[in-house]
Amino acid sequence: MPITPRYSLTQTSTHLHIEVSIPHVRVSTSTIELRVVEGTEVNLYAPPTYLLRLTLPDRVIDEDAVEDSLSSSAIGLSPIQEVGAPSNEVKELLTKEDLPKLQYNPEKNHGTLVVILKKEEEGIWQDLDLLGRLQQPTQKVQPKNAAKKLLVQEISENGEEESRSSEINEAQQEVLEECLSIQKTISYGLFKKYSNVFRDYARAGLAHEMLECPNPDEAIGKGEESIELEEQYRRELRRQTENEKFDASRYLNDLDIANEDDMIFESAIMMKPHWMEINQSDVGGNSFFTSDESHLLAELPRQTNIPTNLSAEQKQSALLCLLDILFAYVYDHRTTDGDPSVESSWTVMILSPTLSWLECYNPPYDTTADVICWSIRRSLIYPYLRSYDLAKHIAEDVCEIMKRGRRTVIRCLLQLHKIMEQSESHYLFNKLYIDPLVGWIQQCEEDEVQQIGDALEQLLTAKGSNSSDVLGKQHLDLDLEDIEKRFFESVEEQDTSSSEDEDSSSTVDYESDDESGGDTDVTTDEEGQSERLTKEDGKHSSALLDDNIGQEEGSLIQVMQNLTVNKDS
Repeated sequence: MPITPRYSLTQTSTHLHIEVSIPHVRVSTSTIELRVVEGTEVNLYAPPTYLLRLTLPDRVIDEDAVEDSLSSSAIGLSPIQEVGAPSNEVKELLTKEDLPKLQYNPEKNHGTLVVILKKEEEGIWQDLDLLGRLQQPTQKVQPKNAAKKLLVQEISENGEEESRSSEINEAQQEVLEECLSIQKTISYGLFKKYSNVFRDYARAGLAHEMLECPNPDEAIGKGEESIELEEQYRRELRRQTENEKFDASRYLNDLDIANEDDMIFESAIMMKPHWMEINQSDVGGNSFFTSDESHLLAELPRQTNIPTNLSAEQKQSALLCLLDILFAYVYDHRTTDGDPSVESSWTVMILSPTLSWLECYNPPYDTTADVICWSIRRSLIYPYLRSYDLAKHIAEDVCEIMKRGRRTVIRCLLQLHKIMEQSESHYLFNKLYIDPLVGWIQQCEEDEVQQIGDALEQLLTAKGSNSSDVLGKQHLDLDLEDIEKRFFESVEEQDTSSSEDEDSSSTVDYESDDESGGDTDVTTDEEGQSERLTKEDGKHSSALLDDNIGQEEGSLIQVMQNLTVNKDS
């Protein structure tokens, strides 16, 4: 099966250059096939390995256009004027020099082919660096009467067509029943395109290693409930599980972590991530993505199953999923200093409700504030650093990423794709969410992504204004304010009692000094003995054994000497 080669696009106002890397391929005029269809579809085939199909954002000059131009000029119709066009608008006469060209460089990357295409109209095309968008197939528009045609027709012996309407109705009924059965199953993934993915893993007992939701393909509610009610049951179970796993003492340990010289926290706060280093002048240009990022962007499977006629609610739901996934990614990116660890895939999964519980948001009931609050809430329950200040800082990062537009979001998703791809437990999230998001974001308009960033910025700056702080601790449903209040009260009581004990002990010491006449240097025999005992207690067991042996030997020598004296006398 042919694979998509590594390629890149550059342009001038008049020409488009496609540089394709085809190493270790014997190139000749008979083996390389280049076809431009209808001026927008480019097909390059280098058998038997490489096949490149691109859909250009505007038209280029193909062989048909050159042939038409040459034919018109041959019969004396030059210059060429389009039918219905104004008299002053005349098409340029095309020659063989305007045909698509191929140039081959065998030394560059072991074989590089350059396709040169001339544009029909001069200008600079946008979004040429979004390679996934260029690889989307063109949508074929079917005629309106196509749906009215009979699915099955039978020609009789007399040559007349007899419609088998009864069989068609039965086939339609079967399709309808199948659709209804599919609707009753639990679906997830971006735009709910998947189901029964984790069933076999749950039977083998591996689902709990992949996500937190227990048995994601089985209904939680009792009886035949609707999908909407099932999603509500799952959300309630998620919040109940979070409340059970919340550790107040663990949260209090990181309450003042900013003043405790924690190395990981300081590094997470002080680092300058890649989205803060992007030059805004590069946004929209061909040099935004690196060569490896462009290659990965072209290698990702084309998301042909993404609906083209999405509703406003579906788009908003996908953007809310993107928000909590980006929050989890930014947390891991900062706490690992941009160098993912073996725990990074778990960190991203556990912090994102979309990944850990296959959460599906339903706007307008679910808002941007709800999604960020749930992400902050999980960041205070599961990971290593459970700091509210760090969580608010991460929310500001997510806001900055969204405001910078599609390319910054895609770069974050590409890095997240690599993290999940290297995990044995979480690689399926690439197929369910990450890769479809990369493909869909390239189809979105720039302002659709930036509007979410603007809405999040308003939430972050709402504190101190007339509106309430919707991202405050009181909205996390963890009783953080009461926990902190009781903690500070207990600390204050301990400080008060310790100060009273110090005052009483200092008073007792002053009275004892007066009774002894102020002589503090006199040491009694009992005090000296206690000091010797203390020194002996501080010795190791081996040293004490040596001392005892020495004492016994000395006593034995003394007894022998006394016996000798008595014998002589």
